[in-house]
Amino acid sequence: MRSHLTRNVYRRLLAGHGLVRPCPGPGPGPALAPSSARCLTIRHAHGRQPMQQLLVRRPSRRSFIGIFQKPPRELKEPELEPGYNALLLFRSMESDDARPPSRESLLLGLRQLLRHKKRFHKVMNTTQAFLTLRLLRYLLENPSEDVGDDLDLDDMRLALEIVLKPPKGDDEHHLELSKLLFEEIGRRVRSSPDLDMGLEPAQASEINNDFRMYITGLTQYGASMEAAEAVAEHWRELQDANGIYAEAKALWILVLRGLAKEGREAELLRVYQEYGKAAGPGLDYTPPVHEIMTTYFASRDRVSETKHWFRKRIHAKELPTPESYLEIVRFAMRNDEKDWIQPFFETLVNSNPPKPYWDAVFQWAVLAMDQGVEDIKQIITTMLRHNEGNDDIKPDARTIDVLIMASIEKKNPYLAERFLALGPELGIAPKSTTYILQMDYRLDAKDFSGAQAIYQKLQNGEVEVWNDEDLPVLNKYIRALCTVAEPDIERILDITGELEQRHAILEPETVVSLCMVFLRSDKQFDVIDTLSLHTVSYSLEEREKVRKGFVQYILDRKVSTARVWDAYTLLRQFFPETDPEDRILLMDSFFDRKRPDMACQIFGHMRAHANPAQRPTADLYVRCLEGIGRRPDADSLQMIHNMLKMDVTIQLNTRLCNALMLAYAACDDPPAAMEFWSQIQNSAEGPSYNSLAIVFWVCELVPFGDRTAREVWQQMQRMDLDVPPFVFSAYCGAIAGQGHVEEVKRLIAGSEAALGYPPGVYTIGITYNALPGVERQELFEEWAKEEYPEIWVRLERKGRRETVAGRKFRLERTMQA
Repeated sequence: MRSHLTRNVYRRLLAGHGLVRPCPGPGPGPALAPSSARCLTIRHAHGRQPMQQLLVRRPSRRSFIGIFQKPPRELKEPELEPGYNALLLFRSMESDDARPPSRESLLLGLRQLLRHKKRFHKVMNTTQAFLTLRLLRYLLENPSEDVGDDLDLDDMRLALEIVLKPPKGDDEHHLELSKLLFEEIGRRVRSSPDLDMGLEPAQASEINNDFRMYITGLTQYGASMEAAEAVAEHWRELQDANGIYAEAKALWILVLRGLAKEGREAELLRVYQEYGKAAGPGLDYTPPVHEIMTTYFASRDRVSETKHWFRKRIHAKELPTPESYLEIVRFAMRNDEKDWIQPFFETLVNSNPPKPYWDAVFQWAVLAMDQGVEDIKQIITTMLRHNEGNDDIKPDARTIDVLIMASIEKKNPYLAERFLALGPELGIAPKSTTYILQMDYRLDAKDFSGAQAIYQKLQNGEVEVWNDEDLPVLNKYIRALCTVAEPDIERILDITGELEQRHAILEPETVVSLCMVFLRSDKQFDVIDTLSLHTVSYSLEEREKVRKGFVQYILDRKVSTARVWDAYTLLRQFFPETDPEDRILLMDSFFDRKRPDMACQIFGHMRAHANPAQRPTADLYVRCLEGIGRRPDADSLQMIHNMLKMDVTIQLNTRLCNALMLAYAACDDPPAAMEFWSQIQNSAEGPSYNSLAIVFWVCELVPFGDRTAREVWQQMQRMDLDVPPFVFSAYCGAIAGQGHVEEVKRLIAGSEAALGYPPGVYTIGITYNALPGVERQELFEEWAKEEYPEIWVRLERKGRRETVAGRKFRLERTMQA
């Protein structure tokens, strides 16, 4: 049953009160990296907003007396994993520097989460690892006097086991958590009173297993060099105590595998050579070591090194692993070395190897030898003839699977179908993996009806599916259904509904695909259901993928403004952690859509955000006001200006005054714009060139503005300033705006002598556009055609439009603060 706290927390998230806020300053324990310096917390805002209010409210419709009206649709509430809300609540209290929840509730929540992960084979995502790390540090730094009121060794070992399942995305916190858990396990073992009496075999085995899991974590999460040092020291201790146990040899394998995974070639060779000699028989060239070394060089297409390590004699004349054989097959395919590998496989076949090697032979035959079904049948016949009566060596479902996988690798779905038909012919019943592979290659071939048939077989329980192994291909199926021109919404909802019943969490890419389809179909409630059911369990990195999908949808100019505004509403409410950079892009996009009211609403949401890091800076105020300058809207300007007046973190400077002057002038309020020019003149910073261009434009609009423009121009002349072309063009517009045709002609004609450059297209065009009345424009046009014919031709190409104030050239006159 869902907890009241879960509902309350996530309704606040969805209502936009914010679940993500900045992490506190440096304190005990590591902070998040700058790129992810945010952590999940719960806002302590009072009041709640029902989920039905998530969408933009639309007028309600009522049928006759309401008796035939359908009941409102029930929105699906998000479900947290058991115990996760305790971690969120603790982090909220920690961030607010408030008293944390009771130790009992924290321990209960952590244990519930760990047992849930164990039972359902769930991976701990990066955010959950961070929250677990913070909570565990708190519990360890604040021990309880009550022995029973604490995590025991079993809890610690369970947590270490779970954290070894690699997450998608950053694994930094998994590494730190595995180190902390191992350190605490070791401390408790060393402090145990039973240690003085000697270890029983079961206890020694547990300690050895703890160390193995620790090394696994180090090598899995990028700390293989640290693992190498730890294993070397451990090995020396075992040698001194004459206590080397069989499993200890496998620790070197973990180290080598980790070094190879990290691409540390020099360290890989050094560990193999140096510690191999010190360990004696502990690190012989066994099949696993042979596989690591061969795979490392083969995957990098290092031909000579691959051949050397593969041909190197294996300890006790054992065979290479099947994986080694498959790796050199792929290596040979990429490097045209089919002839080199053929003798190895012929020798393997003649040795009548165990069943896994026969499966490798089948894949070699398909991939490298281009053999078909009949050829494989002959190999199977040979295998059965040499192993008559041996039930361990005969084709099975795994054989069919590897043949299908080889066909998929060759991108040959037809061949895969033929190998699939080989199963019934040999009396082999398919397994779940067979159906999953079949569905996978049918999706690659865009055979949706065939994929649906396999999906129905899985649904009908023809085979048993373990540990959600079908989830990846079902995610792929949903995404494929979403990519067609006219998606089958009902089929998509049927599949997602079945997965919901299984409490399965969809991949972020799938959630993005679903949301985009639902948004295009105006099914906002389905978008809300999808987001609320899945994103609450995502890490910050996974949430970012979904968030970026929404941002790209909103930025798509092909989508209607109404739809993208609905999408933005959902983005704001489900993803309060949206980066300011993305919010700025969205704001600009609505200015480009000629909806300054919506753009300024986005700015207002940033201004009201609970997270100070999300609130607008002075530069962002300028950017928003420049947008209003391009797309005037007096009400939006008043709203932004009021926000600026109330924002104690922002100090007026020349750029802000420029932006305000620009916005007020664009909104037909030149007198208000001139007030900001007065502030600029009286400020210590003074005007910039952009200030001059803007004030000249304001002078163009205001009655008798030429007086102010001349005063400014004369002051510039007295100061002997270099005048950029865009400032000169604006001054010409200011003079022309009051109808002074002859004066502006003299200005333009004398520009090369006075300023050092001739007039350009914008100088002539701005002057023409600024002149009031058709007669003045005609006089100027006649003069400009004669004096500057080339410029006039370029202006004519831009075209003109009729306005109330006369004809205007289509010039993009963009001013910046």
